[in-house]
Amino acid sequence: MTPVKVLLSIISLFLVLGVMALAYPEDGIHIGDTTLRYPKLSQVFEKAETTTDSAGNKVKVEQVDPEDAIRQMMEETKAKQFAAYSDSLKYYEDFFREGRTRFDLPNNDLTWFDRFFTNLQNAQKDSSVVHVIHYGDSQLEEDRISSTIREDLQTEFGGNGPGMLPAVMHIPSQSTSQWNNGDLQRYIIFGPKEEHATHNRYGPLAQVGELNGSAVIGVKKREGRKDMFPHVGSYSTIKVLASNKGSLKLRLTYEHDVTEQVGTNADGSPKLKIKSKKETAAAPAVEKFTKLTVYTWKLPDTTSNIKLYLSGRTEIYAISVDGSYGVAVDNVAMRGSSGTVFHKIDSQLLAESYKAMNAKLIIMEYGGNMVPSMTPKTLDWSKKLITRQIQSVKKANPDADILFIGPADMAKQINGRWQTYPGLGITIKMLREVALENGLAYWDMHRVMGGEGSMIKWVKKSPPLGFTDHVHFTRKGASYMGDLFCSSLHMYYDYFQFRERHHLNDSKLKDIRKFSDQKQANADTTKVIDLNKEKLNP
Repeated sequence: MTPVKVLLSIISLFLVLGVMALAYPEDGIHIGDTTLRYPKLSQVFEKAETTTDSAGNKVKVEQVDPEDAIRQMMEETKAKQFAAYSDSLKYYEDFFREGRTRFDLPNNDLTWFDRFFTNLQNAQKDSSVVHVIHYGDSQLEEDRISSTIREDLQTEFGGNGPGMLPAVMHIPSQSTSQWNNGDLQRYIIFGPKEEHATHNRYGPLAQVGELNGSAVIGVKKREGRKDMFPHVGSYSTIKVLASNKGSLKLRLTYEHDVTEQVGTNADGSPKLKIKSKKETAAAPAVEKFTKLTVYTWKLPDTTSNIKLYLSGRTEIYAISVDGSYGVAVDNVAMRGSSGTVFHKIDSQLLAESYKAMNAKLIIMEYGGNMVPSMTPKTLDWSKKLITRQIQSVKKANPDADILFIGPADMAKQINGRWQTYPGLGITIKMLREVALENGLAYWDMHRVMGGEGSMIKWVKKSPPLGFTDHVHFTRKGASYMGDLFCSSLHMYYDYFQFRERHHLNDSKLKDIRKFSDQKQANADTTKVIDLNKEKLNP
């Protein structure tokens, strides 16, 4: 039972006893020769006017008012409660104020993540899938960083699969093997102009696969990664996001394990063997939006190997490979991009895609490609451009939270030795300001690494955490960075649970902080008195 419930139980008991004392006849209740008496409140709380001390002398004792006794008891119970909570609260708030891996939050609002955590908890309750879309530059290629975040969140909140994948995978993923052949052409919005489409319908992955004929797309959990990414396989919910224009026919096949009896053992027990069986899925459910059509399969079995057969003429924006519920993390790496492309994507298509995928957190990890050319003269222009991207994403998905991750430490050779880029500091300052001004949380990857010159140290680590270009992480470095991100996120989730568990609203948190401050002030006063005593009595 919680301290609050104990306090309420005690108060209720006193109230019942008080009512009985008021209602009970003064001369008692007579039952035959027996009289039942009940003491009045004044008698319950009355202390003898005099008492005897150890020497046998009578000492006068003042009576205690009943209300004062109850009030004192409540204050003592409250003090015990606050003492228990204040240590935990100090632990959290010290980290949020000084921790190197902390998040910078708008108006220092420590409840900023509450909506996201609630969405994750609800996904477990109502068997839905919440998508976290992780946009970034080449630091994310090969599913780096994202794969670590995905594995952590799926372990905590449930979920399987790699999330959204493009129709044509250009850079291989370390967690998922994807291939395609046939009449599919890839166009991207963040690359060279010759790779751009003649329209702006790129969808949530900032790229589009144009189908003109027939094609096959295969998705399979990458072999040899069982221990590293245990949740990236075993998917059962497959979605295709396509244009509602043109024509499209789809067929899905998948493999799953079945146990068959292949004989009898010497002891008479059945001899079993696990075999892989190929199945053709039933027709998908179809959901139409204004510019988007979503095809969904809910498979009766889990699988780590699917094939999609497509025919027709249309645009494919994404293929989502997920579990039956929980969280999905989508890796969207844009080599060479500063994230200044979102305002160019068809806003209605983007909004419909976010809604269809139940995207509740958008991570924007950019800034590294701005650093080499950043000067005080370009700051204002860059700030306006990044602000425009944030506002475009917010407009497309007002129900999602947006988190900005700033650039890592970056070094180049200056006068023959490696030094942090001169423009890095002002870039980070600008990005943090833009994020907080627009209501985004900000995670300072540069501070997390250790600040200026830290990439040089990461490159020298054994094994190395950074490549010799002193810009990009190695796979191990990216995984470590993902772990640091998740450990910080868990602190905020623990704080969220702490407040929920003890029903701590803003008012009560304020009272606990006041109690803690007074406790510290009293301790400081006691320390000063003790020091003065030592000086007087050396």
